[in-house]
Amino acid sequence: MTPGRTLRRALPLAGEAASVWFRYNFLEPLRPAPSLPRAMHYISTHRCNARCAMCGIWKNQNPLSEELTPQALGSILADRLFSRMEYFGLSGGEPLLRRDLIQLTSTILETCTRLKRLSVTTNGLLPGRMENTLPELARLCRRAGVLLDVSVSVHGMGETLDRIYGVPASFERIERTAGLLLRMRTEGALTFSFNTVLLAENLESVRRLQGWARERTIPMSFVVGEQRQRFFTEGLESAFLETKGNPELIGFLASQAEDPAQSAVQMEKYRELVRVLEGRGPRRLSCYYAMGGLLLGFDGRLYYCSHSREIGDCTGRPAYDLYFDPGNLRYRKQALFGAECHTCPPYTRTRWEIEKDLPRMLLASVRRRMGRAAR
Repeated sequence: MTPGRTLRRALPLAGEAASVWFRYNFLEPLRPAPSLPRAMHYISTHRCNARCAMCGIWKNQNPLSEELTPQALGSILADRLFSRMEYFGLSGGEPLLRRDLIQLTSTILETCTRLKRLSVTTNGLLPGRMENTLPELARLCRRAGVLLDVSVSVHGMGETLDRIYGVPASFERIERTAGLLLRMRTEGALTFSFNTVLLAENLESVRRLQGWARERTIPMSFVVGEQRQRFFTEGLESAFLETKGNPELIGFLASQAEDPAQSAVQMEKYRELVRVLEGRGPRRLSCYYAMGGLLLGFDGRLYYCSHSREIGDCTGRPAYDLYFDPGNLRYRKQALFGAECHTCPPYTRTRWEIEKDLPRMLLASVRRRMGRAAR
C-alpha cells in the first residue's frame, strides 16, 4: 500500500477517534440522559454443550420455546432504541446450538443498518456446525459491509481443558475449529481470537496455550474469572481464584503487561487489571456499557450491562421506554455506573472504548515502542 493511500485511509479513522474522544469525555457527561446506545450484547441462548466448572448455565438451560425467534428479535431491534447500533455481540450459552443462527444473523444485519462489527462468542466445541454455518455468516456480513469477528473461549489444553469443560478430548475439537478460522482469516472472511478465563485450575498452565496460539498467530486475551448471577455460579466458588491481592494472579497479569509480543491495547488492559486487583484506586479504562451499551437476554429481557439487574421485558414494553425509564436511569447512574463500575475489571477493549481513551492509548503505544527499542 502506498504512503498516500495509507494516509487517505488513516485520516478519516483519526478524525472519528478524535470525535469520539471529545464527545464521550466532554459532551456526554453534560447530558441529562444517555444518548442512544451504540453497542449491545445479545445472549441468544442458555443452552450449552459444555459442562464448565465455573459456569452453571448448563444446569439451568432454557426451553427452546422461550428463546426469541428471528422474527421476535427483529421486532425488538426495530425499536428506535437500536437505531444507532454499531457493535453487536452474539453469545450464549453456545450460539451454535441455535439451528436458526443464520436467520438470526440475517435479522440483525437487516435491522441494524449502521452496524460495523458483529462478534460471535463460541466455546469451539462444535467444529462440524461451525464448518456448516460460519461461511454463510461471513457471506452475510461481507454483503452488509460488516466485520465478522469470532471469539473462541479456550481455557487450557489437554486434560486441564477437559476438566474445565467437562468434555473429553475437547482440545482436539478446538484445533479443528482453529484450523477453519485460520483458513477463513487468510481468505479475509473474518477476524478471530482466543479468550481465556483465568481460574484456579489453569493459572499455572495457560502459558502453554499461549505459546500454541502464538505459533499460529492467533490473538489471545486473558480475563479473570468472576462469579456472576447470570452465569449461575452459586456453589462453584472453588473454581475461581481469590482476586484482590493474589500474588500469583497479579504476577501473571503484570508479566502480560510487560510482554513485548502483546499489543499496546492489551498491555494497557493488563496494567489496569493489576491496578484494580491491587486496590490502587478505581477503574480508569472506559467501558462500552457505560458509554452507551446494553445487554439483551435470550427471552427479551433488557439489562444495562452484564452486572445490571433486569430493567424490563422488551416483549411487553418498548425497549426505548425501558432504557429511558426515569427509575431505571437513576439506578443506572447511581447504583451501577456510579458505584459498580469503580471496581469492575476491564475485559473488552473495543475500538469504541479505545477511542474514548485516546490519549492514554497513544501513550501506551509510545511506551510499547520505547520498550521494544530498549530491547
